[in-house]
Amino acid sequence: MLTGAVLSGGKSLRYGSNKALEVFQGKSLLQYAVQSLRSFCSPLLVVANDLKPYLQVRATLVQDILRDQGPLGGIHTALVFSPHEWLLVKATDMPFLAPELVRFMIASRDGFDVVVPVLNGRYDPLLALYSRRCLASVAATLERGDRKITKFFPKVRVKELPEQEWRTVDPKGLSFMNVNTPQDLEELKWI
Repeated sequence: MLTGAVLSGGKSLRYGSNKALEVFQGKSLLQYAVQSLRSFCSPLLVVANDLKPYLQVRATLVQDILRDQGPLGGIHTALVFSPHEWLLVKATDMPFLAPELVRFMIASRDGFDVVVPVLNGRYDPLLALYSRRCLASVAATLERGDRKITKFFPKVRVKELPEQEWRTVDPKGLSFMNVNTPQDLEELKWI
């Protein structure tokens, strides 16, 4: 079993308001993110600096241990609270998730500490698997004042999932679509 962690602590600066609470087809983006993990993960954590907006969400709410450290701080908190060896992390602004992609990621984890898809030549660490073995490296990265997720990757065993491989299970890349602006949310209606 995996622990699921939806990172919901972002400031939503480009969106202009808390995008986790924005509604698309009757549900908030956060509800979509939580539901997309439900069949693979238990418990489901929602990690944020401020939990008050999320009191109605059916998940375990966890406040960031280290405040204002961005997504890496959220991953750190989720790893600390995870009862399982593996954590599936997803950003709150990514409403879709192909179940086949999760299965592909799970099948790729043996012998590694991180399983991360590559999109457009770059890691997409906000939809990735992290082992608890990453905790010390994540903590050390934060202690150095680094907040970029991939900064701890050289210290652990990383399995890259090349785009040509993961597209066999998610051809349109819907799992990686994210909402950064109100226009992005509007465009979801055409998918």
